[in-house]
Amino acid sequence: MFTPFASRSLRGSTLALLMTVGCGGSGGSGVLPTAPSSTSTPLPAAANKPNIVLVLLDDADYALTLESPRIHSLFADGGLSFNNAIATTPLCAPSRSNILTGRYAHNTGVYTNSGDGGGYLAWNAGGLDSNSLGPWLKAAGYKTGIFGKYVNDFPNGNREDFVAPGWDDWRVVLSDRVASNDDYTMNENGALRVYSTATGGYQTDVLINRTVDFIKAAESNDSQPFFAYLSISNPHAAAGPAPRHTSAYPGVRAPRTPSYDEADISDKPAWLRDQAGRLTGTEMNDIDVFYREQLQSMLSVDEGLDQLFRTLDQYGETANTYVFLTSDNGLFHGQHRLASGKQAVYEESIQMPFLVRGPNVAAGRKLDHVIGLLDLTPTFLALAGAAIPGSVDGVSLVPLLGATPPPLSSWRQDILVESFGAGAPFRIPPYAAVRTGTEVYVEYNDGDREYYDLQTDPYQLNNLVRGASSATLNRLAARLAALRNCRGASCRP
Repeated sequence: MFTPFASRSLRGSTLALLMTVGCGGSGGSGVLPTAPSSTSTPLPAAANKPNIVLVLLDDADYALTLESPRIHSLFADGGLSFNNAIATTPLCAPSRSNILTGRYAHNTGVYTNSGDGGGYLAWNAGGLDSNSLGPWLKAAGYKTGIFGKYVNDFPNGNREDFVAPGWDDWRVVLSDRVASNDDYTMNENGALRVYSTATGGYQTDVLINRTVDFIKAAESNDSQPFFAYLSISNPHAAAGPAPRHTSAYPGVRAPRTPSYDEADISDKPAWLRDQAGRLTGTEMNDIDVFYREQLQSMLSVDEGLDQLFRTLDQYGETANTYVFLTSDNGLFHGQHRLASGKQAVYEESIQMPFLVRGPNVAAGRKLDHVIGLLDLTPTFLALAGAAIPGSVDGVSLVPLLGATPPPLSSWRQDILVESFGAGAPFRIPPYAAVRTGTEVYVEYNDGDREYYDLQTDPYQLNNLVRGASSATLNRLAARLAALRNCRGASCRP
């Protein structure tokens, strides 16, 4: 089986795969839509619908997430890990739109973080506030809460006190989060409040507290299940560590994997060859400093998860609650000469930490099934016993959560990765790619291509597009052509 590149942690331990699970008007009134009928997914037959918690990190790459000690202790021994979890558009706003709709970016219309075709402006233009996960779970009988980042650039084009339909508890950080985690504004159910780390308002702590309060309030009606979406800014560059953690990880450096400051990129596409020189000493130092800050910022996440699970234990809900942990995309720390950023279709950018624990989830199991962020919405709807809209491109992961997951041969064999062009720090032309359990094949709009065999070359050092057999390349190109403009059922295996 293909072993992910990130299985080599800083500590040199075997933690690796154990940690996978890594931008109208006011008020909450409005008609809540009922999810359309769908091609069905087997649903759990349970007397009580389970609670669902989604913890979404920001720019948390696979390897970095593995270094969080409490994530390991809380999840590894009792959770299910996925070795091939993929961000289908490795950029904040498109990924968040994938998560909340179950659709590829070419079907949401959210292609980038802001501006035309990007961020909340595109999300709002597509009518997705009322045609997404919150309203669907609300219609399925769930008490719903969102805490943190909604879609990048929120509420561009809408009122700052706007509350999207379908959310019972709306604690959404406005777009000023991007500028600083020290001072930010939160829309709390239509009321705007400014917070500052200097006065005890460190964002992750506030969001965890609001989530815990939501769970406690939900327990006043124990018969109603809840869905909590905890969307944390850490370890995004603007987040920064809590003051109490700034001295942690002294002297730690970013991992020097074989792809770090890659010596020979003559086989790489023109966009990389033309822009990426060897890393300088200053750049390497900056990468190390930022990596340490990211690790430090994850310590507050560790503490928050501990608090979350203590609350579930306190109210007797641990055995009836699924908790999913993942990230919107990964991040580069010098690999392939990329000092920062994401969006490129290399594993550090597209491979996600993705871990699940909950009722009847096999402890310590690691699966090689190919999954994506767009699978979260159909999974949650299936767990809720709700119909899955026919517009959804993803598949329910419910069959993988039980004691007898389907064999790899009967599961999805590949997934689409797409990007619509990237600016600074590196200009990347639009591309579409297909990622299987062991390969990745990329076609750029400028005519360049890449192909990597991840079994023999997990660090993607050797682009085999000129050396692979025509049968291999034709197979992948045909599959990519089928996925590139797929919709609904045609995207699913």
